[in-house]
Amino acid sequence: MAKPIDVTGEDFEEEVIKCTDLPVLVDFWSETCGHCLALNPQYDQAAEAKEGEVKFAKVSFQDCRDLFSEHGVRATPTLVLFKDGKEIARRVGAMRADDLQEWLNEHLSE
Repeated sequence: MAKPIDVTGEDFEEEVIKCTDLPVLVDFWSETCGHCLALNPQYDQAAEAKEGEVKFAKVSFQDCRDLFSEHGVRATPTLVLFKDGKEIARRVGAMRADDLQEWLNEHLSE
């Protein structure tokens, strides 16, 4: 069962930017955000469904405020899709697992 990995400022470069074998979806979230907490089980479900196709990561505002600034994240949750170290798509707000998978399919088929 694939689970999203927690990424910190120390390993963001290695886990996200330098990851070239799979696209990486990063959930920039906050522990105090209701929409983020609603997204968590949907994100986990999508991670399981897309295992082997997309790497799922989470960056906590409480732990990594500098990454939020560095990547221009101003609201939570913000989902940022990286491919070969470059941002290719961004979405703000919670979504259902099936909508998240459809969104990923749209952006990865381009």
